[in-house]
Amino acid sequence: MANILTPEDFAEGEYKVPQNCFDSVQTYLDKYEKQYLIKLLGADLYDLFIADLSAGVPVTQIYLDIFNEFRVDRTGCIRISEGMKEMLMQFCYFHIIRDLGVKKGIGGVGKYVTEVSDSRYDGFNIIEALNEGIDNAKAIQWYICDNSTDYPTYNGQYFNYQSGI
Repeated sequence: MANILTPEDFAEGEYKVPQNCFDSVQTYLDKYEKQYLIKLLGADLYDLFIADLSAGVPVTQIYLDIFNEFRVDRTGCIRISEGMKEMLMQFCYFHIIRDLGVKKGIGGVGKYVTEVSDSRYDGFNIIEALNEGIDNAKAIQWYICDNSTDYPTYNGQYFNYQSGI
């Protein structure tokens, strides 16, 4: 079961999914939220993080630090995270749109028109959403490593950027 995201998070905004696909959103959230959080944090830190949630938001400061968005200047680099919820939305949106055969264009998100063989994807690049999620994940993992004494059980895994579906 998803602990942070709800289907309503995909009802409007940049990651809006079509109403005719809305019933299956919860299935994607239940599968991919947990999967990506375990990859992000490692199994032990994931369990600690989930145990700290109250209404989908962490209570303890060390978990809030990686949950909320941040910008850090360090050693010639700027590390930016849009927040863990945004990261999860980007990952889940990628899987929902890819699997449900929908497209996002200027007029919004809609189903492919297959009866006239128009299956071109001409809208928002879902690989961009996936890679933005990876950017956020890498920033969060950097923060955890930079503050390793606060996260001794961290065992996050590497995220690979994608160039195509």
